[in-house]
Amino acid sequence: MDFELTEEQRGIQSVAREIAEAEIVPNAASWDREHRFPDELFPKLAELGLLGVCVPEEYGGAGADFLSYILVLEELSRADAGVGVTVAVHTSAATLPILTFGTEEQRERFVPPLASGERLGAFALTESGSGSDAGALRTRAEPDGDGWVLNGSKQWITNGSRAGTIVLFARTDPSTAGARGVSCFVVDGDQARVTREEEKLGLNSSTTSDIVLEDARIGRDRLLHEEGRGFRVAMATLDGGRIGIAAQALGIAQAAYDVAREY
Repeated sequence: MDFELTEEQRGIQSVAREIAEAEIVPNAASWDREHRFPDELFPKLAELGLLGVCVPEEYGGAGADFLSYILVLEELSRADAGVGVTVAVHTSAATLPILTFGTEEQRERFVPPLASGERLGAFALTESGSGSDAGALRTRAEPDGDGWVLNGSKQWITNGSRAGTIVLFARTDPSTAGARGVSCFVVDGDQARVTREEEKLGLNSSTTSDIVLEDARIGRDRLLHEEGRGFRVAMATLDGGRIGIAAQALGIAQAAYDVAREY
């Protein structure tokens, strides 16, 4: 088995490394110190196709493979772990579940703005009383005519205050208390109100927010996958996301080694 990177993978890795060195490394310390989200950076990443690396070309992405995306995460995280987190959640947790579980209409509608960087994505599962235990969440989605009305709050949402598209989980079956009554929805970012920005000890160039939905109305076409099967979407998304977390950790470790070696 050949474990060498392909020419395409090396090229994408090189592009990510170059922009990281030119645009991220010189600013990372000030972004972290000021707790500032680098809004000016993401149009540049989008222009290079780094916000949709593993998204098929027909949906506006670069059409590369998942390993290419992982290499990008590693290079960005080596320069600034906060930027790595932002891109990872945008891609792994917001864009890919729509590609995997969405209808063709949903893929054509929601994925291109994410892949092009027109919109940033977020993933809203966690609540104050539930972490990865989706069965304990309390946010409700109630049928209303030809759509749904959402009410509830979410906690520790990466990209929450910047997201244009949120993959969000809510209970659609009030008679259940477990995962079977949870469904997944695609919600516009402006339908969620930010109530708090988290104070963190690091990753300060990444925004982490508490959000609230108050009588947020969405159409039936915003249901992702099947009603009551949202737990499957959440777990599959988190499984893939863990590979991205490993890539971020590797980039951080490489940066630490580089600093120590230079010293």
